[in-house]
Amino acid sequence: MTLKKIQETVSKFFNRKEYDFEYDSKGATPSRDTIKKAVAGLTNIKEDLIIIKKIDQKYGLNKAGVKVNVYDSAEDLKKAETINKKQKKKPEEKK
Repeated sequence: MTLKKIQETVSKFFNRKEYDFEYDSKGATPSRDTIKKAVAGLTNIKEDLIIIKKIDQKYGLNKAGVKVNVYDSAEDLKKAETINKKQKKKPEEKK
């Protein structure tokens, strides 16, 4: 699995960088956590400041297009991003 940076855009209004990556993988579409770890390793940024906006894998191809936003701080992230349903309904921890 490899991650290749295609484009980088700086958004000064939101204090973030917007990246377009190409992710080569064999098999199924990679999970958001897998991509987040790969982006964190490539950009040297904490995983908490990375938001995966879109994973676009075409049928039959081993490449996926990935759109990622990387924020300068946690405050900027909270101001710009909304919380989706999956994040709101986190599964309860087993006792």
